[in-house]
Amino acid sequence: RWAMTMTAWAVASPVGACTGDCGGDGTVTVDEVVTGVNIALGQAPISECGAMDADGSGAVTVDELITALNGALTGCPPP
Repeated sequence: RWAMTMTAWAVASPVGACTGDCGGDGTVTVDEVVTGVNIALGQAPISECGAMDADGSGAVTVDELITALNGALTGCPPP
């Protein structure tokens, strides 16, 4: 079971990826953060932005939203 979780994590957030970067362009935008909030509230499926689910749990948590917001404000870390 642990191997399945790690596999899901690798797909959801590849090494160097920025949490919340739905478009995969290396930046997090306000609309991507809003998408993350909608996923967290159950108003949108996780498939709308797998990059928001950094731990591969299948849900978006408050800490993931904060990480995404920090990425939007200060930029994504280098890959």
